[in-house]
Amino acid sequence: MKRKLKALFVLLFFCACAVPSLGMLVVGESQASANEVLSPKPQLKNPDGSWNLEFIPDAGDYFADRFAFRQELITADSAWKAGLLHTSSQEQVALGQDGWLFYAETLDDYTGADALTDRQVWAIAHSLQLAQEYVESKGGSFLFTVAPNKLSLYPQYGPGGLERGQVTALFQVTEALGENGVPYSDLYSAFTQQEEVLYHRWDSHWTYKGAALAHDVLLSDLGLSGDMFQREGSYVKDHQGDLYVMLYPASDELEDQWHFANDPAFEYATPIRDVDDLRIETTSAGTNGNLLMFRDSFGNTLHSLLAESFGHAVFSRATPYDLGAMDTIQADTVILEIVERNLKNLAEYPFVLPAPQTDLTLASWGADREEAAIAVQAVENPQFPGYLTVTGNLPGCDDDSPIYLVAGDTAYEASPVGSGGSQAGNYPFTAYLPAGTDLTGAVALYRTGGESVFCALGQAG
Repeated sequence: MKRKLKALFVLLFFCACAVPSLGMLVVGESQASANEVLSPKPQLKNPDGSWNLEFIPDAGDYFADRFAFRQELITADSAWKAGLLHTSSQEQVALGQDGWLFYAETLDDYTGADALTDRQVWAIAHSLQLAQEYVESKGGSFLFTVAPNKLSLYPQYGPGGLERGQVTALFQVTEALGENGVPYSDLYSAFTQQEEVLYHRWDSHWTYKGAALAHDVLLSDLGLSGDMFQREGSYVKDHQGDLYVMLYPASDELEDQWHFANDPAFEYATPIRDVDDLRIETTSAGTNGNLLMFRDSFGNTLHSLLAESFGHAVFSRATPYDLGAMDTIQADTVILEIVERNLKNLAEYPFVLPAPQTDLTLASWGADREEAAIAVQAVENPQFPGYLTVTGNLPGCDDDSPIYLVAGDTAYEASPVGSGGSQAGNYPFTAYLPAGTDLTGAVALYRTGGESVFCALGQAG
């Protein structure tokens, strides 16, 4: 009898193990959930015709992402861990109080553990200042804003044991913007003044009504008026939260979303696939001129409200931020919106604009010493016609040092941000020089240790 039970147990065990693979023949492959990116189908040969020596590991990754009932098993695993252990099975999702969910990476923003270096703060603020000056030189208005992290606004629902940091990236950047006179729209203060919760419980974003508040604040800070927040509407349980889907991909549970009694009045100038498109262009009867807005996922709801307010608008998720797009629609207003948790990325993303010319020369700089040459990349990118894009990384410089490039008889100020800028200890720069600029004999000027120095620019291999 014991032998039969053991054999039955072994048989059941192997049958259970076979369900995920054999189930693919019956119910098909599991699909991606939320923003998940699945491994591609393994190929026996590489594109160059050689044999793929990683075929077996690739096949394993492919199966691990697509075996039958994967989403149901993930959901079950998340449910018992959350219910019994109050532990999240997904490293990107943190469990809060009363069933609230938060992006795990925002915990360090809240405590200040992810604060910026002094150089990053200065570089971000100065990059925004250069963008402001360029937009204003073309007769436009520039405005920068930050969509607050949900945890920053509603810490009472956050994970237990967290203490708000005295110095956070949001505090650092906004303080620097004030010192540099960069127009900033303070959405954090606007949201904290509202008793109504304007973010989703299971999503990382604001509700449609929260977007309406942001819309009105932005317009007010531009010297315009908006009444979206006062418009009639109601909540409907039809929204699937992005964080909830990460934890429970097989669940169809929904939460409340605000819906206006009358949809915003505008039209898409070109068809869109969805609100996450890299570029969205709209037209309306709006009387506030033309808008160019650089945005992230918080613009998914916000863009339709601004589309009604501006006669012609382009909403871009592309980086770097191409201010040349102003000319496409004759934009007289430029807004940059970024979520708080991604503020550090602004040390990576330059604005595409002509590097400002200065009156500096190597002789007038009065350098205290010469540093070793640095390698730079200099390319004429078809994406940005008319420019020679020059990028490099200094060995070090003072926290508040600008960076100048002198090529021939002309000196340009480079933007102090670029690839690697979000990592402490990096000092990148990016400059959009006129196409065809000869960098032979070109030098970089900057300060380090309080001394003025220069170094030759060499082409990177």
